[in-house]
Amino acid sequence: MRVIANTSPLIALDRIGELDLLRRLYGSIVRPQSVLDELLAGREHHSLNPVLRDAAWIVTEPDPPETALRRELGAGETAVIALALRTGADLVILDDLQARLVADGLGLKLTGTMGVLLAAHRMGFLNDARDALSRLADAGFRLPPEIAVRHGLR
Repeated sequence: MRVIANTSPLIALDRIGELDLLRRLYGSIVRPQSVLDELLAGREHHSLNPVLRDAAWIVTEPDPPETALRRELGAGETAVIALALRTGADLVILDDLQARLVADGLGLKLTGTMGVLLAAHRMGFLNDARDALSRLADAGFRLPPEIAVRHGLR
């Protein structure tokens, strides 16, 4: 399975100590060079987990030339979508709403950080999805109001 991830899901899962769920669910993931660049640039504001930089199961691939075509998205989101289209990815992991709309409009199968947590829960890799969502909210991740209310997080 070819899974391509953007920056924010990697950071969010790392902040709540659940980054390894990606490896357990998918075996390996791909990130475009732009995503690695964003992670490295963020070191000035947040410490970077060495796993995010060096893990063998997180493969960095060059940004495709099409990355320059979508100016309304960030570099990471654009590279994820372009790489997914170019290489026939099975899944993209994006949180940004605009990027999700573009990916969906292009027919890409997508999920986000919450989708990863729920998939991990269904597969038995995560015991308490509600706790994980609560930790995600506590880490500053904005949950949609309907999700927060449904899970008693507001």
